[in-house]
Amino acid sequence: MRAIHSSSTRLICIVVALVAAVSGLVAVAPAQAAPLRTALPLGQYQGVNASRFTSYSYADRGRVFFAAAGRQCQIGPTPGNVACSGKTKTAPPRTVGVSITGDMQGPYWIPRGTSYRFGSAVGFRAPVLHVGQRITVANVSCAVPKSGVIACSTINRAFVLTPSTHRFYYPRGDRRHDGNPKH
Repeated sequence: MRAIHSSSTRLICIVVALVAAVSGLVAVAPAQAAPLRTALPLGQYQGVNASRFTSYSYADRGRVFFAAAGRQCQIGPTPGNVACSGKTKTAPPRTVGVSITGDMQGPYWIPRGTSYRFGSAVGFRAPVLHVGQRITVANVSCAVPKSGVIACSTINRAFVLTPSTHRFYYPRGDRRHDGNPKH
């Protein structure tokens, strides 16, 4: 009977040790996976009312549309999605725009010939986001710091586009994005 008791005791000790180890991993994992905010200071620009920029049509799925810096941009339909049309001199050939998907991938250049669509499916006219203004919705902020420049940021990713160059921001070690120009 003593052997059964010691086997039971060992089993209980092993189970307790495993539970402790697993709970320790669970407690550490969220802290290590915490998102790192991008360093773009978009909060300094004047916020606008996003409802004026939102298409409530079923076909547009609640996307937010705006024109800025000579580009057509959209936010949504799910949090962390943002895209702007156009390219810079540093973009690859045949580029039609840039996007961040679900704050998980990008910024990526959007090549010509894909099914990606800029603008409303039902003809919603995108209002203009002027220099010094910012729109924030669905974990995305976009601003127009100066003429010809658009900056958009999610929690972990961002892009800045000018007519001559671009800058992409993404988490350290991430491989799901396109590169920055070589200087």
